[in-house]
Amino acid sequence: MASLYAKNNKLYLSIYHKGQRVIKPTGLDDNAKNRKLVENDLLPNVLFQIQTNQIDISPKKDIKTVAFYAELFLKTKNALVKESTYIRYYSIIHNQILPLFGDRDISSIKLSEIKKWYNYWINNRSSATAIYIANIFSAIFKEAFYDEAVDKNPFAYIRRPKKEQGSAKPFSVDTIKMLIENAQDEWFKNFLALSFFTGLRTGEAVALKWDDINFNSQELEVKRSRRYGKDVTPKTQKSNRVVPIFDELLPYLKSQYELTYSKSEYVFISMYGTPFNDGNRIRDYHWSKLLEKVELPYQRLYDTRSSFATMMLSSGKFSINHIAQMMGHTNIEMLIHKYNKFIPSEVRKIDKSIGLF
Repeated sequence: MASLYAKNNKLYLSIYHKGQRVIKPTGLDDNAKNRKLVENDLLPNVLFQIQTNQIDISPKKDIKTVAFYAELFLKTKNALVKESTYIRYYSIIHNQILPLFGDRDISSIKLSEIKKWYNYWINNRSSATAIYIANIFSAIFKEAFYDEAVDKNPFAYIRRPKKEQGSAKPFSVDTIKMLIENAQDEWFKNFLALSFFTGLRTGEAVALKWDDINFNSQELEVKRSRRYGKDVTPKTQKSNRVVPIFDELLPYLKSQYELTYSKSEYVFISMYGTPFNDGNRIRDYHWSKLLEKVELPYQRLYDTRSSFATMMLSSGKFSINHIAQMMGHTNIEMLIHKYNKFIPSEVRKIDKSIGLF
């Protein structure tokens, strides 16, 4: 059964099919000529095609896209995780997942597509980063699985590579001096000195404010980190800490004071006078460029932190517990696990003749 009606001066077909009413626009203006055309030609032709199964006018099911379940995942996590973690989830979803899969019906995605996508990240990032990205996409599929939009999670059939633990590669004292001396810009010399002589993480260094520094007591306080253009809480509760300003660092901080104190509350600012969004620009441009200049193979900017740890351990002037506190480690086991091979043998020596009672 079918009929013709007009709405907003346009003609529509109203068709009852399998107990349901389906509306089909004709795209034609409502006038006598077009009504005659629809009634005598278009409508009989449409009905014939429906009866002979040449076209299916059954209402389409509501398509649930990857973007829909990604949004559901983010809303759930927003109330459960730290802001910095949420920002990282958001960035990965919008930069690594949605551009390729966002508009796709999540139930239409094949295992072969997921494998191809996953292999790309394994080949272009570290295994740890590839696994992290894949775990987020897997969590999105879990949301769809719980909603019965898919009958399985394709990531359950993908073998993850083993995580490659990044080993510490500290710089020698001579190399540290050489790197600082060869930094092209004064602010970058100061940034490297701060990184090498305090062990601050890069995000903590770019988030440092002048109010956090006390020149009289020669101490600075780590209160925050920066990720994706926002100040966020440090990595762990222990990351909130007070770090000594050693004499070697003082002239660099005073130099930086002259550069930025009157311009910003932040110690380090970009060429535009704004704080850095995070450490990525410094790492990818200034740090990489410096290593090329001095003809050193690429090493992580994070190894400025490793260098501080090994210098403290090698000095023999600080307890392992004190060094762990300066670096913001949750416990001394983390420090020992990461830097055990750099702990001087005399520190490890145990006098087995000591009486325990």
